[in-house]
Amino acid sequence: MLSCREIPNIASDYISREGSKRTRLMMSLHLAQCKNCRTYVRGLKITRSLVSDSIRGPVADELLQTLGPKNPDRDGSFKEPNE
Repeated sequence: MLSCREIPNIASDYISREGSKRTRLMMSLHLAQCKNCRTYVRGLKITRSLVSDSIRGPVADELLQTLGPKNPDRDGSFKEPNE
């Protein structure tokens, strides 16, 4: 059985349905018994969904200038600056 301390290390793989079947089964069993870990995994799912939704749309040029890399291409790739 997994301990609560192990859950953060494997929760992302569990949500993505990656990792071994054994680990996913052990995670499912733990979540069935542990409300705190269910809450943690639910929060991680919500966070991943919000981040995914926020990066699907176009990014404003002002935001790219403020937060983005120095030379982003509009297609989402990045070029290294020529120095």
